[in-house]
Amino acid sequence: MSKSDPTAGAVSPLLGHRTVTEASIMTFGGLTGDYAQMHFDLDFGPATGMGGTIAHGLLSAAWSLGALAQHAPERLAIGDPQAFIAGYRVKFDRMVFIGDRFSLRWRPVDEPCVEGLASHGRRDTAFEIVNQRDEISCRGAVTVCPGDGGAAQRLPDVPAPLSIGAWSKEQLSGPLFAEDMVEAGPRGESLGRTVTEADLVGYANFTGELNPASLNEAFAGKGRFGARIASPMWTFCLGFGDYLRDLLSVSMPSSGFAGHLGDRWRFLAPVRLGDTLRTRHRPVSCRVSKTHPDKAVVEFALQLLNQRDEIVQDGLVAMMMSTRGDG
Repeated sequence: MSKSDPTAGAVSPLLGHRTVTEASIMTFGGLTGDYAQMHFDLDFGPATGMGGTIAHGLLSAAWSLGALAQHAPERLAIGDPQAFIAGYRVKFDRMVFIGDRFSLRWRPVDEPCVEGLASHGRRDTAFEIVNQRDEISCRGAVTVCPGDGGAAQRLPDVPAPLSIGAWSKEQLSGPLFAEDMVEAGPRGESLGRTVTEADLVGYANFTGELNPASLNEAFAGKGRFGARIASPMWTFCLGFGDYLRDLLSVSMPSSGFAGHLGDRWRFLAPVRLGDTLRTRHRPVSCRVSKTHPDKAVVEFALQLLNQRDEIVQDGLVAMMMSTRGDG
């Protein structure tokens, strides 16, 4: 947030109301590749004590940026050809079910999602998504770097490639608990997916993130990256779907994992129409939950690479999973 930001301290009214439907869950799964049974099987949630069919956590995240693009476009620097979304983070407070309503409120903050950015020329926005019962479903923040007199801020430094090593689920002798994940949990690299016109337009239309940087060739051609780029929220969701399919392919205890706690990601380089993306992932940390001693928070690192082996985005996924409970 610039020190001269006239909206400093303001909190928006609730905006961007959308109701979760079975069709929206199906559409989001198709756009991102997240086909977890809990979202697609209407019998799964009630049978496992969830109370109903739950929506993807990242559906909330995607709709948060759509609501900002629609109702507060200046927070995402919509229309600025030099701008880019530098980072995003989200924490999920409760499950979202079919029939729940999303409403978003936001406020400007001076709290970047990405380390190493200059203090000037940055726009940081915190948000909450509230349901129809006035309960907070999730909360987070987004950092945008707008153009500054025609000179855009530099992109974050690219990290070292994520080391994944050799891994096969056939080598596992039993179910994986949280404390097994860092040493023996799934890791690998996806087969890859080429970014198409349908991806860019379909995601933008579904979420409402109607950014000319993704949709307007003439506008994007004059901008920082010289061509249309994919929404970094969509590319992160794509990487999450790749990682999650590998995680759900292994046996876990009957109690399973308690849930998807949150995510954060950084934009490192643009993803253009025709690029082919692969996801590299592995578990990197595990710590016992302070509030649920029979559970632990496991973090999984993700890197998205293009066909030139350039790391275009990275992130962390936090999951709460069952421990052995043996102290």
